[in-house]
Amino acid sequence: MLNPHGEFESALNQQLLQFSGRGPWNDVTMKNGTVKIGRHIASITDGKPWAQLSCLYGESLMPPSTFDIFVKQTHKRKEKGLSFLAVVVLDTDIERTTKQQIQQCYELAGVNFAFYRSLCEALDNIKQRGFAFNRNEAEHFFERFNFSR
Repeated sequence: MLNPHGEFESALNQQLLQFSGRGPWNDVTMKNGTVKIGRHIASITDGKPWAQLSCLYGESLMPPSTFDIFVKQTHKRKEKGLSFLAVVVLDTDIERTTKQQIQQCYELAGVNFAFYRSLCEALDNIKQRGFAFNRNEAEHFFERFNFSR
């Protein structure tokens, strides 16, 4: 069995799914993430739309098999109410390549998304879009799970 490549943490903060991780990713890590994130999504019971903020560190790239899982899971998240995805890419030498792969996935899954230069900018925009979340809790999560090296 393959060992997981990549590390991540996630948490639900009202209408905001928070994700912080460092790649590269493989199938094992993607499947583990799907299970954990699925538990967060299942706890959203009021049927309101929700947003996700992903902070990606390092070379957050995926081989083709992992990419396919990612597209399918993103499409499922959309079906379960994901209406906006904010992405911040940090601490990488291949930012453009990472963004191209992420953009391709979200376009294939039909998810509304945007890239931001900072967590602060992303949180401001998510708030402007009307999603409810605790700003202090979000900032603490991303400080605690900062995967910079």
